[in-house]
Parts: sequence; structure tokens; C-alpha cells
Amino acid sequence: MTGKQNKDKKVAIKSKAKSCKTKPITSLQTIRDDVAGIDLGSESHFVAASEKPGEVTTREFGIYTPDLEELANWLKQCGVKAVAMESTGVYWMHIYDFLDQKGFKVDLIDAHKTKNVNGKKTDVKDAEWIRQLYSYGLLEGSFIPETATLELRTYLRVREQIVQEAARCIQRMQKALIRMNIRIDKTLSDICGETGLRIINAILEGERDPKKLAKLRDGRCKKSVEEIEASLMGNYLPDQLFLLKMQMDLYKYLKEDISKCDVRIFETLSSFEDKMTETESHQKKSSGAKQDFPFDLQLMLIQKTGVDLTELPGVGVLSALKILSETGFDMSKWKTAKHFASWLGLSPNNKKSGGKTLRSSTKKCKNRASIVFRMSVNSLYREVNNTAIGCFTRRKKIQIGKSQGITAGAHKLAKAFYNSLVNKKTFVEPGVDAYTSQQEKNYLKRARRKLQKMGFEIQPKAA
Repeated sequence: MTGKQNKDKKVAIKSKAKSCKTKPITSLQTIRDDVAGIDLGSESHFVAASEKPGEVTTREFGIYTPDLEELANWLKQCGVKAVAMESTGVYWMHIYDFLDQKGFKVDLIDAHKTKNVNGKKTDVKDAEWIRQLYSYGLLEGSFIPETATLELRTYLRVREQIVQEAARCIQRMQKALIRMNIRIDKTLSDICGETGLRIINAILEGERDPKKLAKLRDGRCKKSVEEIEASLMGNYLPDQLFLLKMQMDLYKYLKEDISKCDVRIFETLSSFEDKMTETESHQKKSSGAKQDFPFDLQLMLIQKTGVDLTELPGVGVLSALKILSETGFDMSKWKTAKHFASWLGLSPNNKKSGGKTLRSSTKKCKNRASIVFRMSVNSLYREVNNTAIGCFTRRKKIQIGKSQGITAGAHKLAKAFYNSLVNKKTFVEPGVDAYTSQQEKNYLKRARRKLQKMGFEIQPKAA
């Protein structure tokens, strides 16, 4: 290659360079020195704080309450006002509550943001590294709801676990009845409904006559007495009757526990501030669906939030309560709906390098609220659903696949949930026709832009 050719090549390479904004190089500076870092453990906690200016001391404390008292006193002696700790299992919960009650500002840090420790990894270095990053202002605390929301979350999660166990009891009872060829599962929609419970209790009390058992039929039952009588002619085995009685007793006990959880949920919801007066909320009509709670949960949620969240497509009253128990009733923690969707783990996590997008999948996030949004969107997945979000989800399914399409639909539903709760405006469903019309306009707009870039002029066709 000649010198002239080499010179031309350098010029060509230089011409491809783009000017970028320049920023002054600044070294990391300590923003605040009155902070501490805690590395949590199952048997001891390592705490790093500054006893003297410019020096960091790390001490080890036990896990019992007297040890935590000693830890809090030492932090006060060091002049610490803010504490950072990793979310390690369940070990952070008790110390988080304890330090918060002592007046410290406690930030729970994502462990992924503090994993790069220089040199050999030890508990002492972890605590010092957390404190160092925290003093530079490089760590942000995770979202922790208020105490009332945490209590509501606990009661709902416990109730869900009990409901699942009660469902298992029903399955075992149904298995025992099938084993004895008592097929009331074919004549009754729910063997633990009014008719089913009467018949099973009578069987456990010793009644074997199908005619007498069939007369226990509730008047609302669709099946006739003859059909129910035919399903009750079986072989009553002693071992299966014993199993049936055990599961029935357990089922009754679990139903009592569910009632206790319902009382706690009602008391906790009542502690929240009303956003809508009782007169205004009574104008809303409750849905005719079967209520899972002994009180009007939909009416109470309208009073506490100021808006009917069940108007959102696919969101039922129980789904709305589950989401609120995870996020809280105050949406000011997130600046916009996009921030809210990102916290849920429903936004694309774009990774770019060299001007190319390497990956755009959503980040791994175990968020119970996002699971509820996905399940709600999944109910809109069928073609018979005439909602705009359902149509959007089906379109995305064809483009990027089923699971990714559901995530995209959940992203849109989450933003609608945020806007409805913040603006206190009930969601208005635009419908499939409005959505399809808007998509056609967007398609024509993109096509016109591409053709104009290629040098074509677009003229509307004469009528």
C-alpha cells in the first residue's frame, strides 16, 4: 500500500468519527461520612462504621436482641444516621425493623449491586465495601411499603396458603368418594357447596340410604333428585370413610382460619385513609361474581383508593387487593408509569454494545404483583375477548411469542393500573375497533415516512 493510499484511508477513518459531549473527569468523593454498612448472617452481623474521621472500624455483633441493642448504641456513639444492608434471606427483616424503630434511616440494598468486592471476599470486607459504596452515594434503597401495607401483605399471603391447602383437602375427599364409587362430583359443581357438605356430613354420621341422602339436595341445585340418588349408590369402605372424615375435619378447621384472616384483612383495610366518601362509592355497582370475603371488598377498595380498579380488563377485586398489598396505596414512590413497570420487571432490559442491541429481555425479578398482572392478561388472551389490551397481547404473541406477548400485555396493563390509581380516574375500555383503527394509522404513518426517505411523494387517492 502506497503512502497516498494509507493517507486516504486515515482520512476516511477519521471522517467516520462522531463528536461526543465531553465531561470533566471527577474522582469519587465521599458524600456523607455518617453512614454504616452491615453484612448480615445467620449467626452474626458485621458492621462497618467510622469511629474517627478518616478511619473505618468493623465490629462483629450477635443476633439476639441484647446484641442488637449493643449494635444500636455503638452506631449512635459513632454518629451514624443512615445504615445500608443487603437483602439476605429473611435475616434482614428483624434488624431492619429494630434499627428503624431506633431512629436510623435504613436502606435495603440489592445484593447484585454490591457483589464486586476487590481481593479476597470476607464478611469484614463485605461490610466495609457496602459502607464505602453507600458513602459515595452509589447505592439506592429498595422499595419497602409502610407498616400497614406489610401487615395486609402478610395476611393475604397466609390466607392464600390456607386456601391452597383447603383445595388439597377437597381433592382428597373427592378421591375417597370416587374410590367408593360415590360420584357426586358428576352431579354437583362443588362437593363442598351447600348440597355437598350436607351429604358428606350425613354419610359420616352413618346414613347410607341414597334416597334420604338425595333429599338433602338444595333447591338451587340443577340436577334432579333421581340423578343425585343414582350417584350415591356406592361401596362404603371403612378405610376411605376414615380418610374422608379426617379431611373433612381438616377442611372445617382451615375454613375457620380463613375467616380469622378475613377479619384481620378487614381491620387492616379499615386503617387506611378514605379517598372517596361513602355516598360517592355507593353509586358504584358491585359485580355479581361470587364474593370470597364476608364483607364487600370491592366497595371498600373504592373507598380507600378513590377509583374502581376492577374496571381494568382482567383485574378482579381479589387481584386488585393482591397488587395493592405488594405496592401499597401510594404511587408517589414511582415518578411515572414507566418507572412503575420497570420496578415490576415488565420493561425491556436493553443491553447495547457497538451500536447494536445484544439482548432486550426483561430482567429477572421475583415480583408477586407482576405475576398477578401476567395472570390477568392471560385471561384476555382468547379471541372472544374484545378489549384493546387483549387484542394487543394477541398481536404481540404473533410477533415475539406467547410468553413475551403476555409480558408486553402485562406492561401495558400495569401502566393503566398506575395511571388509574394516580389520576383517580376509572379506566375506560376503548375496544378492539378503536385499537385496530389506531394501529392502521400508525402503520400508514411509518410507511409514508419510509417512502419519503426513498424519494417518493405520497398523494392521497382522489375520491
